[in-house]
Formats: sequence, C-alpha cells, structure tokens
Amino acid sequence: MPFDSLLFFADAGNGDLFALLPRIDRPDVFVWNDEDDSRTWAAPSLATYLEWRSTGQIEL
Repeated sequence: MPFDSLLFFADAGNGDLFALLPRIDRPDVFVWNDEDDSRTWAAPSLATYLEWRSTGQIEL
C-alpha cells in the first residue's frame, strides 16, 4: 500500500497513525505502524472506526 495515498486523521497515542484511502475510493480505515512501516486494517469505515474506538474495541 503506497504511503502517499494515505490520509491520516488520528493518532493512536503510541506513534501509530490512523488513515483513510481517499484516492483509491475505499472506505476502510487502516493503521500505520511507525516502528515497522506496516499498514494494518482497523475498521470497515470511518463511522465504525469511531464507534469501535469510543467503546474500546480498537486497542493498540
């Protein structure tokens, strides 16, 4: 996944960043790991990400 297509919108508090892929027209949310430069799927949409994050279902 190219780094330049990521639109970062939140910080996980540990250096990792949450991002969307607006250029690819994909609603999924990914998390970028600053230590190993990996990208991992986090949620199927921004709305679901907000719900899961507020209820503690997303933990880093």
